[in-house]
Amino acid sequence: MGNSSSSKSSANKTTNNVSQQPQSTQQQQSPQFHLKSTGQIPQIGGHKSQIIDEEIAKNLEDPIVEQQVIVEQQIQQIDIDAKVGETIEKIHINLIARQDVVTLSQFAQTLPVILQVQALKSQLKHAKANIDLVCVVDVSGSMEGEKISLVKDSLRYIQKILSPNDRIALVTFGTYSGINLPWTINKPENKQKIKDAIIGMKIRDSTNIADGVKLGLRMIKERKQKNPVTCMFVLTDGQDDNKGADERCQQAINEYQIQDTFVINSFGYGQDHDAKVMNNISNLKGGTFTFIENIAKASEHFILAMSGMLSVLAKNVKIVIEENPNYPIQKLYGDDFLWHKLDGSKYEMNMNYLLEGENKEFALEIEIPSSDKINSQNEIVLRSSLTGEFLELKTNFTKQQELNIKFSLQEVPFEPKEIVEVNYLRAKAGTVIGAAKELAKLKKYDQAQQSLNKVLDEIEQSHFIASKALQVVVVDLKQIKDICKPQLFEQKGEAMMLNKQKNHVQRQKSISNRMEWNDCEEEQMENYNNGKLCLSVCDMQDDYQQNAQFDSPVQKFRKNSGDSDLSF
Repeated sequence: MGNSSSSKSSANKTTNNVSQQPQSTQQQQSPQFHLKSTGQIPQIGGHKSQIIDEEIAKNLEDPIVEQQVIVEQQIQQIDIDAKVGETIEKIHINLIARQDVVTLSQFAQTLPVILQVQALKSQLKHAKANIDLVCVVDVSGSMEGEKISLVKDSLRYIQKILSPNDRIALVTFGTYSGINLPWTINKPENKQKIKDAIIGMKIRDSTNIADGVKLGLRMIKERKQKNPVTCMFVLTDGQDDNKGADERCQQAINEYQIQDTFVINSFGYGQDHDAKVMNNISNLKGGTFTFIENIAKASEHFILAMSGMLSVLAKNVKIVIEENPNYPIQKLYGDDFLWHKLDGSKYEMNMNYLLEGENKEFALEIEIPSSDKINSQNEIVLRSSLTGEFLELKTNFTKQQELNIKFSLQEVPFEPKEIVEVNYLRAKAGTVIGAAKELAKLKKYDQAQQSLNKVLDEIEQSHFIASKALQVVVVDLKQIKDICKPQLFEQKGEAMMLNKQKNHVQRQKSISNRMEWNDCEEEQMENYNNGKLCLSVCDMQDDYQQNAQFDSPVQKFRKNSGDSDLSF
């Protein structure tokens, strides 16, 4: 508290000195100079933003709470070694081919394969990993009104989801960025402080996404202490004033050399945001890009994204696959943003975090050469490994798997496995959506429609068309077809198609497909839908009266009902 008082008084003193200067001097100051000299963003339109100088924010950082380890009392005492062993047994990496026996041909053929990662839910309880969450929020002029009010509500829902041991920080950006909330632990006595920072976000000028992300990255890098899980949320409805925002973010990541594991999840509002830039920013750290077409659904998207971070089991999670040169990998789905080539025969994916209760399937194709080039009845055609570190137990793990395929010169009945066929078609559909997006950008709408129709026909002819997963794909493809037309594509097509592409290739979670939610995500979304996460009506009413120039949800309800005297 001593540091906090001296820092604030120092900033106030500096502000007073500046205010005593001649008016002409103040007018000549740039916003950046004003921020540096006073610790406050300059007043815009008569409203002063609640911004803290970056150096002062470092001194205001709350310390972390020591991570717990749960050792349960069951029939007998479970020691740490036993818990490590049990946890490792719940993690699997599987290589599954469409069929176990391949009928050889005089021609080379393609064999679809699924790489599956599973973190089965353990019967033993695991302590939730403590989280550091920094939210980087666009407060440019276009966010004024309902958009910024819904963002504020969404952040307060997230505050309710976070545990008292988690920390949250808040960065806002317009033409320049600033810190609204330093790293603050989410304990009860800080509830009002965090709420005030969220509600106190003020609208100002233009859009500089890269500056906001860079400040968020510095906050992650320069933390005095750190929690086991770190995440950045980036929210915007617009386009950066200068081209190449994603490239500048990449340069900042390269420059800062942050060693900690973290993800960047980006959220694009409405039709005006630069979907490509926001998607590229999320790809920098293996995160998700979410297109929020209906801003009234914003809180659901944020809650789903945050819920996943509550069930992180391991960090520094990486998958490596190694091909057999005699059976080369023809295609890795998502190779433009998921996979990175290590050398001539190895590829790596950085998953960052592994969630408990999560299943993920990634598709690839390997080439089976012609019969005259195969001399054995079975071969190991692919190897894989999964590595990471358990957060609670601070223990490294490695899981390995090989794919052995049998060959036959005799005709073998074709009996594809459902898990491979379904996930292979999903990945294929996601890739076609991405290709159709590029055709639509070139205004080749007919070609885009043809490619979508082709994969749609293939899916509808599948033995497993009745599966819920493929039904979701069919719905998405038809929706994409509807917007892959002039004007509609220009309004929202690119953002929607990027989002759907990642849903099916990367297995990104979405509010429209609850089949892929784990238990924690299911619980939090159910809490939200059942009103268990509801914000206090009285608090919301006060927030809007004090900080906004528009009706609160309560006022809207009263107006719509025609009863201005209605009370709750």
